Amino acid sequence: MTRYEVREFCLFGGWTNTWSHEENGKNIPTTYDTEEDAEAELKYFFKQMRKAKRNKEIEDVPDTEDFRVEEVEND
Repeated sequence: MTRYEVREFCLFGGWTNTWSHEENGKNIPTTYDTEEDAEAELKYFFKQMRKAKRNKEIEDVPDTEDFRVEEVEND
């Protein structure tokens, strides 16, 4: 089954899915049914980051170039 995930570029790990959710006490990498769902989640993330910067909760918004949506195969 094809799924999609948001990946972040990490200096020592390359493009990695750093997004997760808790399920039965375990952290599970977050994946999405469609590319559009993943893109929408990424867009929402940056909206929240810009809001946090305006509220002076964070110093800088992450660089959009460090994030992308990728297709992954799930068994």
